[in-house]
Amino acid sequence: MTIQRYRSCHCSRKTPNSKRRTLWFSLIFFVLLLLSIIYYFQTSIYQSFQEVNDSIIYKKPWNLLYKQKILVPVSINRLYDYRVVCDGQSGILNQTELVNRLSKVCKINLKGSLNINLNPPNDFQLRSSLTSKYIDLWRASNSCSIFENETLAIIISYRDREKNLKNLLYNLIPFLERQRIRNYKIFIIEQQAAGPFNKGRLYNIAFNHLMRTYKPTCVTFHDVDLIPENDQNLYSCLSLTHHPLHMSTNIHFDKKSLYTTLYSFLVGGVLTMQPETFIRLNGYSNRYFNWGGEDDDMGLRFLSKDICVQRPTTGYYYATFHSIQTRNPNRFKLLFDATLRQDSDGLNNIDRLASIKNQYEYPLVTWITVEWIEQD
Repeated sequence: MTIQRYRSCHCSRKTPNSKRRTLWFSLIFFVLLLLSIIYYFQTSIYQSFQEVNDSIIYKKPWNLLYKQKILVPVSINRLYDYRVVCDGQSGILNQTELVNRLSKVCKINLKGSLNINLNPPNDFQLRSSLTSKYIDLWRASNSCSIFENETLAIIISYRDREKNLKNLLYNLIPFLERQRIRNYKIFIIEQQAAGPFNKGRLYNIAFNHLMRTYKPTCVTFHDVDLIPENDQNLYSCLSLTHHPLHMSTNIHFDKKSLYTTLYSFLVGGVLTMQPETFIRLNGYSNRYFNWGGEDDDMGLRFLSKDICVQRPTTGYYYATFHSIQTRNPNRFKLLFDATLRQDSDGLNNIDRLASIKNQYEYPLVTWITVEWIEQD
């Protein structure tokens, strides 16, 4: 009995070797668990932010860029806190002085807030009817000498948004005529390529084409669903230096609703700049398909080139309704290394990705169709 008890007790004890093995197994498990966590945060952080309905919880501002201009991975959720708008008063463009000059020199009475018309008449058609009737109606005034040395190109990216485009043109053309901006052209850039929409490619191919042909001194990139509501919001680069102008500062989606307060990183909607600035940025990225990402990529391009944007005090817009767009599932992943791609992804490689198919000249607009050469 004594021997049996001894053996039983002896067998239940752990030897020093077994303790060491247990310790090693625990250590290896802990290391593997730690590596798995690190790997998860480095490879899957983008998807985790997409699953919060794209709502951003604003926290304290955080530097997103190292001195080498590389986006810090663990801070991608702070992207929308970073300032692209210039600091302080330099971020606000007050065009009152220019508006007063227009009033004095050219007798232009810009009153400010406008009533927009969201029901164009039946005879206002996008192509065939932009002719004599509306030319006579809208071009009844003389141009203002203040704008005589400026050539403005307004580039509207477009596909399958006929109602939005009709509403925009029906309000935008008389709006420009009120400001007596005569040396302008509106370019509708239509994607005819199948598959998801790519706004950045349309803007890039249009800009390259216009710099070879029309040669504007001022360029406005315009979303098709935004209608200006204040005629003192001048479509001009005369007040600008090297700062781009984010014109669509305040937006509302219903005439009875309040205007949306925009975050300081946003540069999408209506963006105006001198051609030299757009070239310095290398244009938009060509890699964003579907909805989302290309405008924030542009914001990062401003940061990497140390360019800040201004916003006018008169930038009020109405956003017309359109169907919900498919979100870009890769937008956060693309934003992660946006600044690394900037000098190789944009104006300087658009010619191998897209081409002009046709160009149609109408009295009030120029319509350009675009096809893709290759998808990626």
